[in-house]
Amino acid sequence: MKVQFLGTAAAEGIPAIWRECEVCRKAKQLGGKELRRRCSYLIDTDTIVDFGPDSFWQSIEFNIDQTILKRILFTHPHEDHMSPLEFYFRRSPYFSQVSHFINVLASAETLKTFIKFTGHEFKDLYINPIEFKPGKWHTDEDMEVLPIPANHAPGMGPMILAVRRNGKTLLIANDTGLLADSSWEMLKGVTFDTAVIESTCAFGVPDLQNGHLGVNTTVQFRDKLLEMGCITKDTPVYVNHFSHNGKANHDKLVEFFAPRNMTVAYDGLTIEL
Repeated sequence: MKVQFLGTAAAEGIPAIWRECEVCRKAKQLGGKELRRRCSYLIDTDTIVDFGPDSFWQSIEFNIDQTILKRILFTHPHEDHMSPLEFYFRRSPYFSQVSHFINVLASAETLKTFIKFTGHEFKDLYINPIEFKPGKWHTDEDMEVLPIPANHAPGMGPMILAVRRNGKTLLIANDTGLLADSSWEMLKGVTFDTAVIESTCAFGVPDLQNGHLGVNTTVQFRDKLLEMGCITKDTPVYVNHFSHNGKANHDKLVEFFAPRNMTVAYDGLTIEL
């Protein structure tokens, strides 16, 4: 299973659109790994996790053939992770020439929000909706997905995701604080070949536990996975989903996480499980 980080920023992007802070000033000056689009992932060539307002830019920058996509997995319905406008343009023949359906897997709350903001039925957009049931594995062809309730956006059905394919299992845990006991329970017995954990607030709120994580609670999340046997000390762990309010550019994040055996993700990074 090949995974590419299409975006590694939180909602505002880095540099943020109304940028006045030092992190954004430095990011614009340095470019490269400092430039972060809104969070999204490409799995192999046929699956995208989250599809936000930078999806067009990401598809061009990373040469993604959207005509062969089979499915999109959504973690939650916040606009930086789900941009209904992009799907509005799937209407055919009004805006695009679309002939094949794609599967959209998401919580009931996310699917409801999707319809509310696009203003169209799924069939009009050539979409097959598949509702996540928390704690239950979902099979879509050769891919399995286990959604686990996240500690984020109460009432909006946020999920972290275990994604399994070809005998490899990936954890995607962006937009979450430390999990509730019931969510940790759902992860018992699941082992991961690679884990991705957020650190949205980084040094801005280093001990944040609810809604998002800071640098210290990101490590705490990793250590809980170790304690449960979900990962080992040799399992690759990537840190992702950074806000400019986290008060850290790329090098500062690396300086903190590298000694803790955690890798700071950047846009375009591709990994193989």
